[in-house]
Amino acid sequence: MNFNNSNIFNNINSTETNNSSINHQWLDVRDQVNDFELNQQYVDICQKHGLENKWVLVITPKSNSLDQLINSRHIDSSKVLRVNTNKVKINIKNVETALSKGNCAAVVLCNVSLKESELKKLTAYAELGKTKCIVLNNRVLH
Repeated sequence: MNFNNSNIFNNINSTETNNSSINHQWLDVRDQVNDFELNQQYVDICQKHGLENKWVLVITPKSNSLDQLINSRHIDSSKVLRVNTNKVKINIKNVETALSKGNCAAVVLCNVSLKESELKKLTAYAELGKTKCIVLNNRVLH
């Protein structure tokens, strides 16, 4: 492991709590207010990260939105991996592993509630694996 990766790993285990420790180059939290915005986010993410010839891992997507994306002619659906966690809670350790391995261009988490400390860890693992971590939250307006 080189010096930079060692520093990143040490930062993962640190107990810092200020927002400055989150590297927004690797973590992107986005809110959508309707299905159209969500669909557009999926398209934008897959088009941008599909160019890297790596996987885009989407965890707990809204099914109809992702189905529309996969059926799109503008997206290489063979590079989109979908994991549904409808009946179980997302295991953050598995997400950290996926981020740190670097096999994916992006890991997209949909409608998850994460603590600030979890976001910091995900950011550090994303930086370690050079994998973008995107959190999409559906904030429906009433």
